[in-house]
Amino acid sequence: MDTVSHIIFGFGLGALAQIDPVIANDSALSTAVLVGTVVGSNAPDFDFCYRFKGKSSYYQNHRGWSHSLPAIPLWSILTTAATLPFFPGSSIFHLFFWILLAVTLHVLLDIFNVNGTQALRPFSTKWLSLDFLPLIDPYIIMLHILGFSLLPFFETGRVFTFIYLAMIFYLMARFIFTHYTKWMLSQHFQSALRVKMIPKTSPFHWNVIIETNQDFIFGSYLMGELCIEHTFSKKSDYPGLVIDSSQHPEVERFLRSTHFAYPFVQKRKSGYFIYWKDLRFRSKKFFPKLAIMFISLDHQNQVSYTGKLTSIKQYKKVIKKLETSIK
Repeated sequence: MDTVSHIIFGFGLGALAQIDPVIANDSALSTAVLVGTVVGSNAPDFDFCYRFKGKSSYYQNHRGWSHSLPAIPLWSILTTAATLPFFPGSSIFHLFFWILLAVTLHVLLDIFNVNGTQALRPFSTKWLSLDFLPLIDPYIIMLHILGFSLLPFFETGRVFTFIYLAMIFYLMARFIFTHYTKWMLSQHFQSALRVKMIPKTSPFHWNVIIETNQDFIFGSYLMGELCIEHTFSKKSDYPGLVIDSSQHPEVERFLRSTHFAYPFVQKRKSGYFIYWKDLRFRSKKFFPKLAIMFISLDHQNQVSYTGKLTSIKQYKKVIKKLETSIK
């Protein structure tokens, strides 16, 4: 999920912690837990430092080791240790428990959306994504806002007990709807290698990627109806260029972050552009998250770009920069 959502969950868990009488009756501990849950809810995303090594490094490593099994207790210990000096005498056990819950919930929420995490490290580098929550879920945010608005009138711990029970029910419903729909589509497209569900805001609306041996099929599924929007053939007129570009360090790091990267090759007078686009993120036929390789006509020079482009203007600017950099 996005940073704002994780911060909101931190405050929500800090409020939920008031169900514990030890915390509710100790103002210093209560504040310590609130600070700890807000920080802990964001701790796994402190891997933003990979951005300093380039966007391709960030895409490869974000949600990797920082969201892994050994990282969960490690982040919890570090956050507890950083919080305690500001609240001397606070119960370490209570503080650590709620911070651990906040860190664990962060990782779980990231598994629930299409990005996923490498939570099973060091046992597996597989990306886990359950695909039933959008990156920003307005219903979850509204539930928290409702809870915060009720705090002047009711007991804090009790309010957020009901809020989180409602949220668990909501998450279970979205999970069931998503995976039942995925099963239905798999039964219809029996030749499909994979069916990827990309949740929209509505619990009954998804973008869908259906991969076969020949192509990728894109559609929108809403209330029992699938609308096929377009397809991309897997056949390439430049297979050698595609293979060469995939072995470039920048592109290789990008490809490690997704199983749904697709190469588009465009020939120009000065060389070839190979666009590796992450098919999971799109607006109609526009794919903002990508890696671009430019290879000169003689194949002697090549440059690359990795990042997110959200407009045609940005596209043109990057393309021009790559094309002119090796002239």
